[in-house]
Amino acid sequence: MFSLSAKSTYGVSAVLELAYRYGGGAVQIREIASSQEIPHHYLEQILVALKRGGFVQSFRGAQGGYALARPPADIQLYEVLTLLEGPLNVAPEGRGDERLCGLWSALTSDIRQRLDRSFAEIIEEIRRNQEHFNFSI
Repeated sequence: MFSLSAKSTYGVSAVLELAYRYGGGAVQIREIASSQEIPHHYLEQILVALKRGGFVQSFRGAQGGYALARPPADIQLYEVLTLLEGPLNVAPEGRGDERLCGLWSALTSDIRQRLDRSFAEIIEEIRRNQEHFNFSI
């Protein structure tokens, strides 16, 4: 079964949290961990990787924490997942029927296309979906 690791799902959640708070200053790690229900120690490791990848920046001091290094519109979901998971490839490595290569290639391309969206677009999609389900009686 094709699935993402906890590292990737937590990493995407952390970037999404920082995208929602973009422009509001640094967010302390405990706030991110609490709001996204990510184990604090594990989140520290993920944020270090995201910082090395150029997606987040850290700030020291009493008002320190983490913030996005670029605007949410300039950070693609695919980039974050590739940093945390490695290259996307759904084809079986070194085995399988060669006649299926086109299928695996098309599937990889379809997934890549779906993941090639910015965090600003993701936030907008979430907001549209929330508005769609918000109604009064």
